[in-house]
Amino acid sequence: MRNVVLVCLDAVRKDFFDEYARRLRDRADIEYAQVRAVSGWSVPSHASMFAGTLPHKHGIHTFDRDFSGLKREETFLGELPNHEALGASANVYASDAFGFDELFDSYRSVSPDRRFPEGIDAERWGQEADETGLARYLAFLRSALGHEHPLSSAANGVLVEIDNWLADAPFEKPLDDGANIVAREARRLVSTASEPFVLFTNFMDVHGPLTPVRTYNSDLYNAPPSWSSRAFDGRAVEHGELDDIRDDIEHHRDLYAAATEYLDRVVDNLVDWLDANTSEETTVVVTADHGENLGYKTDRRLFAHRSGLTEGLLHVPLLVLNPPAEMDDIVDDYVSHLRLGELVTGLATGIVPNVTDDVITAERIGFNVPVSPDATSLRDEDCAIRVAYEGDVKYQWNTLGSRHRYRLDPDRPSWQERDAEDVDVSGYETSLFETPIDEYRKRVEAADSRTATVNDTIEERLMDLGYRWCRCKDNPEGYLLIGWTITSNEEHHFIMSRYSPQGFLRRVRTAAHWAGGYRLRRLSSCKFVECSESRVYVYRTAP
Repeated sequence: MRNVVLVCLDAVRKDFFDEYARRLRDRADIEYAQVRAVSGWSVPSHASMFAGTLPHKHGIHTFDRDFSGLKREETFLGELPNHEALGASANVYASDAFGFDELFDSYRSVSPDRRFPEGIDAERWGQEADETGLARYLAFLRSALGHEHPLSSAANGVLVEIDNWLADAPFEKPLDDGANIVAREARRLVSTASEPFVLFTNFMDVHGPLTPVRTYNSDLYNAPPSWSSRAFDGRAVEHGELDDIRDDIEHHRDLYAAATEYLDRVVDNLVDWLDANTSEETTVVVTADHGENLGYKTDRRLFAHRSGLTEGLLHVPLLVLNPPAEMDDIVDDYVSHLRLGELVTGLATGIVPNVTDDVITAERIGFNVPVSPDATSLRDEDCAIRVAYEGDVKYQWNTLGSRHRYRLDPDRPSWQERDAEDVDVSGYETSLFETPIDEYRKRVEAADSRTATVNDTIEERLMDLGYRWCRCKDNPEGYLLIGWTITSNEEHHFIMSRYSPQGFLRRVRTAAHWAGGYRLRRLSSCKFVECSESRVYVYRTAP
C-alpha cells in the first residue's frame, strides 16, 4: 500500500498552470492534458471529486452547501479503509464550518485569520468582545493565556492585527493567503500519522482577492504594492466598460500568474519534504477543483467563477508524481474529476488505472452567490447549466433554453470558440444525466435548503472571497443598509456593521466591490462613527 497526497490548487486554470507551474510539471511522471472539473466552483466540485457523481446526484451545490450529509463510505476514502485520512484546507467551504472535515480522521481548517488552528479564533473573539481600546487587547491576552494553546492563541491575535494594520500599507503583504499554513499543517499531520495515509490539501492563494505578496516573484507583475483586486469590479469587463480598468485587469492577471508560480514553489517544497519523511512510497496527485475566468474573449469576458462553465473554469491540471509504475507519459484523452477517486484509490493500492473516457460531462446548479431575496426574476447567471465533451467539441445547454456548441483545440488549453447555436443536445441530456435539467432546477428551488449555519467569522471570510451577496433593508437614519450594511449616495457613503475599526478599511473594499462595484479613490478621508446599539462604522469619501 502506498501513501497518496491529493493537492488541490483552488481556482487554478490549465493554461496558467502550464506556464507558471514549471517545477511540478518537470517532476511529474504522468500529466493528464485534457482534464475537466465537474463544476465551476468549490462546493459542487469538491463533492464530485470525492463522491464521483454529478451535482444533481450528490445534491451538494448552490442550494445546499452542507457536506455533513456526505458519508465517508460514499466517497473514495471509503475504498481505503487501511489508510488514515488526513486533511488541511484554507478553503472555507472545504472546512469544519460546512462539515467537510467529517470525512477525515484528522483535519485542519485554516485561514489567514487563524494561522494556528489549534488556538483561539482571534477574529471571532473580536466580534464577541465588548471591550475597546487597551482594555480590548488586555482582555484578549487574558483569553489567550487561559486557552489550552496560549502561544498559538496569542500568535493568532498578533497576526490578525498585523494583517489589518498593513491592509493599506504602501508595500507588499508580508504574509501569504494560507499556503505556508496549509503546508505546515500537512507536515504536522503526516509526522504524527500512521502509514499508509491519504492526505488532502487545499491551497487558496490563487483564489481572489489578489494583492502583491512579498514572497511572490515580483518580475511577474508591476502592480503597485498596495493594489488589490478589490479595487475594481470584474463585472465592468463583462459589460464592456474597460477604459478605466485596463490596468486593473492586467494587474489581476499578472498577480494570478504570480500566485500560481508561488504555489508551484510551495507544493514543490512539500513534495521534497514528503519524499524525505515518509517510510512508505508516497504518490502525489496535483489538480484544481476549478479554474478561473480572467476576462478574456474566450472566457466570454467573464471574471472570477461566479457563473458559467467556460473552459477557463473547467479545464484544470492533473499531474501524478511518483506513481507505482515507472512512467513518463502525457495522456491526451479526456479525464473527468468524476474518476479522480478511482485514480487515487488505484495509486494507493499500487496500480495506475485507466481513467480516460470518450465522453465526459460537467454541471452547474445555479449561481455560487446566493440570489438576492428581492430578486423578481431568474438572472442569466443563476440558471442551471450542463456540458458534454466529445472529440474536439463541447456542447452546453441551460435552463434558459440556450443550446450551444463550442469548438475546442487540444493544443490551446482553456480555450473555446462558439461555432453553433440551437443545437440538438437531447441525446446527451437523456443518456448522460438521470434527471432532466429543468426538472431538477425546479425541484431544488422549491426544496428547503440544508445549508449549514455559520458564524459571523465564516460569513466575513465568505464575503472576502466573494461568496455573499448583501441583503437590503432601510435604515432609520436614511441610509440603505445592505447585509453587513453598505450603501452609496451622492457623497459615496459606505456603512458596515459588526466589524472592528482595525479591519474596516480592508473589508469595506470587498463589500463595496461585491455590493455594487463602487471604487474607493480617497481612502485617507475616512471617519469612524460608532452607533452604540449596532456598532456601525461609516466610511465617507468624495465621488
